[in-house]
Amino acid sequence: MSADDDTDLPGGWEAAAAEYVLGLLSEDEAQGFEARMREDPDLEQDVAAWRDHFATLTDPVAAQAPPPRVWGRIESDLFKPARKPIWRQLLPYGVGAVLGATLAWAVFVSGVLVPQEVDFRAALEPVEGTLALTARFDAQSGVLAVDLAQGDVPADRALELWLIAGEGVAPVSLGLLDASGGAVRSLRPLLAERVPGATLAVSEEPPGGSPTGAPTGPVRAAGQLIAT
Repeated sequence: MSADDDTDLPGGWEAAAAEYVLGLLSEDEAQGFEARMREDPDLEQDVAAWRDHFATLTDPVAAQAPPPRVWGRIESDLFKPARKPIWRQLLPYGVGAVLGATLAWAVFVSGVLVPQEVDFRAALEPVEGTLALTARFDAQSGVLAVDLAQGDVPADRALELWLIAGEGVAPVSLGLLDASGGAVRSLRPLLAERVPGATLAVSEEPPGGSPTGAPTGPVRAAGQLIAT
């Protein structure tokens, strides 16, 4: 990271990177940190390194597969259809069918009050081996969910998820997949804005993840996030 340490955050920018990963910065501090990270590529590497470090703290915890109903509730909350605007809920109780029809026509034509949500999906196809995964990104919540579709998770290695926002752009680590080959990540705005057209890739790494902040092992699967 740059030696320039012009910040009021305790410990300087490197310490701020750790607090950023843990979500300890206030909204204003996080925005200032993200602005700095746009100017300092090394700071982004610090964020990736801290994310990998904190991920290793859960290694001693024995993996437990949650009951299917738990994942069902999580997916329902993350990817449920948008709630109807309030005017559509109250419309049947309006005083006049003609007024309701006119209002509905005006809104439909103008696009006012129509939710403008965009979801992205990716099929991560095998690159080396048989590993395949599916991914979904909800643009409104910023949540990315990855699930194993086929293949096995190696017992003595780690599978690390990467976001590649374009040709020639350094991959950004999104952490390790769990023992079942899945992951749920809440992306901060700085990363979420890179999702359209980006590629997700999974590399095989040493236990604990890449030691360099970049993929070191073979890429097992990859796929592009496409709007649906």
